[in-house]
Amino acid sequence: MPTAPVNQDGAVLYYEESGVPNGSTDYVTIVLVHGTCFHSGVYRRMIPYAADHNLRLVLLNLRGYPGSTPYSTSELDLLEGRSVSHDDTASPQDMALQARGMEVAEFLRWFIKTENIPAVREDPGRGKLVGGLSILSWSGGNAATFAMFAHADRLPEETKSLFNTYLRSFIMYDPSSTAVGSPPPPGLKTVNVDRSATYEEQAMQFGLQVGSFYPPFTVSDNLDAAKSHPPRLALQDYGEPFDPTYAPSVTPPKMTAEEFKSMTHPPIMERLQHANWAAALQAAHAKNVYRTLCDCTSDDGSGVRKKVLPAVRMHVVWCDMTCGEAAWAVAVLKRHAFDHAQSPAARVVEFHPVLEGANHFVQWEEPERFVKVLAGIV
Repeated sequence: MPTAPVNQDGAVLYYEESGVPNGSTDYVTIVLVHGTCFHSGVYRRMIPYAADHNLRLVLLNLRGYPGSTPYSTSELDLLEGRSVSHDDTASPQDMALQARGMEVAEFLRWFIKTENIPAVREDPGRGKLVGGLSILSWSGGNAATFAMFAHADRLPEETKSLFNTYLRSFIMYDPSSTAVGSPPPPGLKTVNVDRSATYEEQAMQFGLQVGSFYPPFTVSDNLDAAKSHPPRLALQDYGEPFDPTYAPSVTPPKMTAEEFKSMTHPPIMERLQHANWAAALQAAHAKNVYRTLCDCTSDDGSGVRKKVLPAVRMHVVWCDMTCGEAAWAVAVLKRHAFDHAQSPAARVVEFHPVLEGANHFVQWEEPERFVKVLAGIV
């Protein structure tokens, strides 16, 4: 079972991968970070299509998920704000999220060095960049990656230098409202898990809520318009016949009970996930998003603030029939990008054309389509 060490306490992260595509020496590596409850197994259908696009896919499980180190009681206490931060400038929640971001960064560093992947370089013949590594985060998994970029100035100099040579881009795929630190307005709220239910029941409730198809949503530059959006129900809840193409992704025949079990981790509902959803974390998540996108500078000791990892490109990919939390998160990110477009401290964020007719599980529903889209972005 392949794992990578990610901190001084001996924690490891489990991963699966597609391998080097057809002996290529200029392939692009994409590390795929999963979302809530559904671990990296949700990406397995993409693997058969990777080599055709010169991609090496790495499916990463975060802490608390199968194969990766569980959270300690003290780590959960810090996440919930039950313990005291030793940094006067940061809350316990800030410190907890920062630690998760540093673990993701360490995994990337370890994989680059251990696997000796090709570095980013310009291919004049094809007029594009080849090689290097991109990181894609889905849904709630964006929180860990935002935390990594928000605190990239704290990375060891060797790691920053390595990332400047290898790291291509960060792809925010259907991010969640939790990850961007902004709760959705009532009309766009989808997730409502009953904590009194068993962990397995909570996992299925959550899966149905985020895995359904919803009426197509258009992201506006005007957040006030989104705030007043009428209630957006799953298509099967409108009380009229609908095309089975739009049946929830997590139900047969699209996903069998065995497949659902193979890619979910219900024990996450015991404590960790409800801590992640808590309102107390919103400010910490929002700060990380701001630092990642709007103020990615740091004083390197010269007295002048400079961008950290300046070559990394930022992309947002989303689906028009996704759940309300993801639609709202994209609207929030778009507003951030608009408000700070002229700031020298901000990163340029590219919002790609919406994936039409797709829901929050396009990687499962249409893996070939999704791999092709990513190949054109990285």
